[in-house]
Amino acid sequence: MSYDLCLPQQATQPYYIENIRTGIYSLEELCFYLYNNICLIDESIINEKLCDWIRDELHLTRLYRQLYEQLEKIESTRERTARVVSGSAAHPGTTGSRLQEGKHKGAVSEGNVASFVLPIFREAGYLNGQEMRDFQEQIAKLEVQSDEMKQKLRGDYLVKEKMYARAAWVYRQILKNRNPGKLGSQFYAAVWNNLGAAYAGLFQFEEAAECFLESYNLMQTKETLRKYVSVLPLFLSEEEYQLRLIEVKADEYLVKTIQEYNAKLCQRPEFLERKERMEGLPADEVLSELKEQYGRSTRT
Repeated sequence: MSYDLCLPQQATQPYYIENIRTGIYSLEELCFYLYNNICLIDESIINEKLCDWIRDELHLTRLYRQLYEQLEKIESTRERTARVVSGSAAHPGTTGSRLQEGKHKGAVSEGNVASFVLPIFREAGYLNGQEMRDFQEQIAKLEVQSDEMKQKLRGDYLVKEKMYARAAWVYRQILKNRNPGKLGSQFYAAVWNNLGAAYAGLFQFEEAAECFLESYNLMQTKETLRKYVSVLPLFLSEEEYQLRLIEVKADEYLVKTIQEYNAKLCQRPEFLERKERMEGLPADEVLSELKEQYGRSTRT
């Protein structure tokens, strides 16, 4: 990555990126976010508010004009698409007010990511030529994906970064708008599974179990069953646990294998080291440690 040019502009007021709940103070920080979070580039970045922040806080007037022109093009494209879909002409209005109201959200998926973010990289001198080409290629690959797949990739990234609540919201949106004829059972089984991982990361084990079961009903894999069986004892009594095993027709050998597998996990050096380290810690810190560990063991 190229760092030949280091711009001195530092904002007094940060730009708050909702996806990661973090404020940034410089163009370099913005570039770092864009480069490492390509799946999260959405209306929280492609908007008029960011343009105003670049102009008012970083005093980069030329970049502000470039980005705002792209926003106008995005909004114009969105309006034309909306007219074609609706079959009637849209009422005219001011572009600026519509952008500020966030009504250009649907345009992010229409091939406009590169046209908006690449000028930011060029202004900062953040990427060399090859890195810029690689980044454009990643964007191109992402843009040919369906909206549902893009949402899933975003959710998967959020789970990886332990932002479980936001990931769960993304997965629920996918399932809410589910179109069984568009994407196959394997896709939705993966969404249910990863939603379960997000709930597990939040220590909502009953909800996690329900999600793992939904995933298992779609694609009956041993790994999904392992996760389902593993999470049940965390909120059920022994009697209820045994009833659930009967419901999913889990044979004794399979359950024994799962229990042995979980026992082996608990004997791994990293687990034992963590267990030793947690002894004597306050309860809230122990809970945090266990939550992180379980979340890692269930995500895919």
